[in-house]
Amino acid sequence: MRKLNLRLLLGTIGCLLTSTSVQAAVVPTSWTALSPIKLSPQETIPQKQDNSALFAVDMNEKFPSREELRKLFVKNTLYDYGYDYSWNIGTTFRSDFAEKITNYGRSDKRLKREGEDMLYAAIMQLPKEYYPYIGPYLHQVPNMSDKILQLPGIKETKNTFPERISEELKDIPNIEFLSPYLYILLIPEIWPSYKDPTEYPIEKITYPKQTYDAGQMQRLKKIVPPENYYPSRHPNQENLEDKLRMLDATQTSPITSADVKAFARTLGEVKDFAKTIEQKAELTEARWLINQYEASQNQALPINTLKDMVNPCQRLVQRLKLIGRHFEFAKIVAKEGFSLEEWAYTCDKTIKAYRVSKMTASTLQAVMDLQDNVYKSELQKLPDIFKGTQVITMLAIPEMYKAPYKDVQAVKKNRRELEKLFKELDYTLVDAPIEIMP
Repeated sequence: MRKLNLRLLLGTIGCLLTSTSVQAAVVPTSWTALSPIKLSPQETIPQKQDNSALFAVDMNEKFPSREELRKLFVKNTLYDYGYDYSWNIGTTFRSDFAEKITNYGRSDKRLKREGEDMLYAAIMQLPKEYYPYIGPYLHQVPNMSDKILQLPGIKETKNTFPERISEELKDIPNIEFLSPYLYILLIPEIWPSYKDPTEYPIEKITYPKQTYDAGQMQRLKKIVPPENYYPSRHPNQENLEDKLRMLDATQTSPITSADVKAFARTLGEVKDFAKTIEQKAELTEARWLINQYEASQNQALPINTLKDMVNPCQRLVQRLKLIGRHFEFAKIVAKEGFSLEEWAYTCDKTIKAYRVSKMTASTLQAVMDLQDNVYKSELQKLPDIFKGTQVITMLAIPEMYKAPYKDVQAVKKNRRELEKLFKELDYTLVDAPIEIMP
């Protein structure tokens, strides 16, 4: 568990540092989008509560056009020099530029970089024995906050090389010249050869004492004759319900085996729909624009892409409508009798039921633990800046595995075919994840 938590924490710090190549501790917009859901530091996971409304998707929501959203949220990263050519500079000094440089020169207060608090909180959560693996790189990041660089344990690591190195890397010649950016790979605890020196008591298993009853099996055979359950006695015939399609599918209507088969037949052309880089780029941009718009309207979650993981196909329809390609996509799914919305509902319900049908005992226990608020004490230990994103993630996971019994049975009858098709799609449906955990 310690090794897992360490990897997650180091991964968070690594992502934060990766984004500091130009500015110190700049976090991607999707990480910093705040939610209208006000999650207090003391708030915990509601026990077995229906949280589907948090991740609900309105496929008919009216967004501004893509061009309008670009004007609102896409910033021009090119510097405006104020003139076109050096021989046509003009004679008037720009007043806005003059005001900026004057105010900058008079200010004596450092502006806090975006994401600085998040990076500081992540470092404070890290045990101090791991500071030598991140400190040297922090001292090389341009414009890094002095608040971070002067931390006890970080300050002393400037221009130093870690003393503890994993066994796999010790014999590499000139490893001391490794870039500080890669010092994090030297940590012994993240390598398979590391053995935790902590000793744990061996649990003694006590089995109940039972007397073997030789006649029990004979008595069971009299009550439940095995011959009544031979495959030839009750042939596995498809019932009428499995042959029928669900008319006017909605968010809550069940799916049948015929619905799953029809959905599976659409996946071949769906895979080819977004096969070019240009099409993928359009859909990626559409997701970002929708997330930005929802954040501006106080409709976003702390991690808004969780909506794509809970209801990937409904979110896909939103993106298709934004870029104006929904009619083209509708022609594909119409070949199997789906409208665009009916296909999205059937797709999301099939994916959730597929996840449930593949769920292992450990995954089931993990989901139940989230619902029962088992991690309440661990959640309270996190810095406040991380609690909102952690809570919403813990609420989303049970929603990813919410499927009625009938839906799961319909999927199990076609799981072999779905497994084959999902594998061809690399377990993603137009860059939305299909399978989350084993």
